[in-house]
Amino acid sequence: MSATVVGTVSDLRRYPVKSMLGEQLDRAPLTEKGVAGDRAYALVDEETGKVVSVKRPKRWGRMFELTAQTDSDTVRVSFPDGATLAIDEAWAGELKEGAPPYLGMGTEVIDGEEFIDGGAFMRAQGNFFDFGALHLVTTASTRQLAQHAPESSFDPHRFRPNIVVETPDTGFVETTWQGRTLTIGDIQLSVGINVPRCVMTTLAQDDLPADRTVLRTISRHNSVDFLGTGTPYPCLGVYADVATPGEIAVGDTVTID
Repeated sequence: MSATVVGTVSDLRRYPVKSMLGEQLDRAPLTEKGVAGDRAYALVDEETGKVVSVKRPKRWGRMFELTAQTDSDTVRVSFPDGATLAIDEAWAGELKEGAPPYLGMGTEVIDGEEFIDGGAFMRAQGNFFDFGALHLVTTASTRQLAQHAPESSFDPHRFRPNIVVETPDTGFVETTWQGRTLTIGDIQLSVGINVPRCVMTTLAQDDLPADRTVLRTISRHNSVDFLGTGTPYPCLGVYADVATPGEIAVGDTVTID
């Protein structure tokens, strides 16, 4: 079967520190771990010993006020007051239409909200990415969400993907990509699971306002049984592994086999 063109790379992002805003790239080297330097660092809560994540918004939601950027071989964190600091080495079920935690993970109530602890899945790629090496979202999906809730903002960057694929199609096109191969320039990606969405998508970040309708809309219009367990979860975008390392750039054509 010949490859089908699905769109072009319209944006590339790297997030050097988990749960902080990241940096826009014109081109990016991809290794088997994903975008070089992506989620290479994370803060650890000394009280609990757990990785800090905006998935616990009442405690850590303000992490989205910080921006991490790569300066030569150093990652610098920028604060709202303009100060910078170099880094040294050292389940919101109500919005998911009642879907239970995936993969049998337990939950705990923290600050009055139900959460799962996804920390056991981190470091599989040698970084702090939850479930995969790369995260892709198409503009077709975000446009479809906007049709269902036009009063909300579904800018692709709200979902923190590494790669935004601009496509003329309509609908949740990447939902059908599981198990297929994407080619971008000279590199190949093996598409894994659909990305289950969490409360993080509802938080204010950069110029995007807080909006709990975002997750509810995904739940109502793109819940997917991506694990084959009989339970659908709100999903948007896909995770992918790098089958053939190389470099990609904004404007590259994206095809699928």
